[in-house]
Amino acid sequence: MLILLGVTAALNLLGCFQGFCDWYKKIVYGWISDALGFLFGWIPVAVGELLGYVGALAVLFGIIFLILLLFLRKRAGYRRFVCGYGKGLLLAAMILLFVYTLNWILPFRASILKVSGATERGYTLEEVQNVRNHIVYQLNACAKEVARDENGSVIYDRAQMSRATFTAMKAQAGEYPLLSGYYPPIKDALCSDFLEWMGIGGYTYPYTMEITWNKYCVDLYFPFLLAHEASHHQGYYQENEANFIAFLACTQSEDPLIRYAGYNEIYYYINNAYLDTVMNCMESAEAVALIKQQPKVSEQVRKDRAQALAASQEKYNAESHPAQSLSTVSEQVADVGWSTQAELLQENSYDGVVKMVLEYYDVLTEGGLNHAF
Repeated sequence: MLILLGVTAALNLLGCFQGFCDWYKKIVYGWISDALGFLFGWIPVAVGELLGYVGALAVLFGIIFLILLLFLRKRAGYRRFVCGYGKGLLLAAMILLFVYTLNWILPFRASILKVSGATERGYTLEEVQNVRNHIVYQLNACAKEVARDENGSVIYDRAQMSRATFTAMKAQAGEYPLLSGYYPPIKDALCSDFLEWMGIGGYTYPYTMEITWNKYCVDLYFPFLLAHEASHHQGYYQENEANFIAFLACTQSEDPLIRYAGYNEIYYYINNAYLDTVMNCMESAEAVALIKQQPKVSEQVRKDRAQALAASQEKYNAESHPAQSLSTVSEQVADVGWSTQAELLQENSYDGVVKMVLEYYDVLTEGGLNHAF
């Protein structure tokens, strides 16, 4: 245990040097994440989640055993049992810390992903508006390309969406080499109820490198969510990094539905940023007038969103939820968590992807962003 503790401490000390973390993420991390992802990927249930529950029970039993020790301290056999149990818990905790250091702390401390060719600068209202409008045009165009059934509803095939998303991720490996690694299948989260109440779409388990999703999430969101969690698995742990990789992969996919999902999700971030920028730059009446002049999301897109939300709610309603009484508590915990994350991560939070998208189009677009494109 002392050796393991010493190694873990040394790695965390080295983790204070970004150069070491960059080397580790580029050379070492992929072998570990791929091996664990392959090892646990074939198991149909989320092993990492089950380990979490087992760990919680083990700690609970440990507390009970300690309390009983107050009454059974004169029994040598019981004292040895509690001592051994405590050592086992301590060893397990050290192993988890060691694995967490390898799979999360070191890659998380590596350099933040940079958009190739981008220069550090601010963006004007007109530039944000042009990017926002471009995404609206692309979103509306994708809505016309996706496959639909006889009723005009989008056809969702989760297996096909997964294959197409992973193909799109690997297609970005030329620019981002980490994306060439192994992609484990995404699994249903056993705690999907709690994820739903907390507004969380998925989770990557650092101990087993499994990616899971809230099985009630909206079908139209699924490809972007899958790409986001797969980005974490490949080593892009900052939220803006994962969202940017998901945006790139989805919007450049050959599959119209994957492109549709990518533009649909990134529209949420860009449009919110645009609205905030407009409201901060001018008076309310003038701001509203300008917003009304911009192209809008088509009726077809709004209909597809409504149908996807309704299907998600129908799936949720079709199952029993014995812990429903805890939904309010879960929402409150999530609110605190999101607020804390925003404080800690700032530009590396979910919303930080807006800057990266602007930089991407700034590099890509001839003539700059101050022209409609």
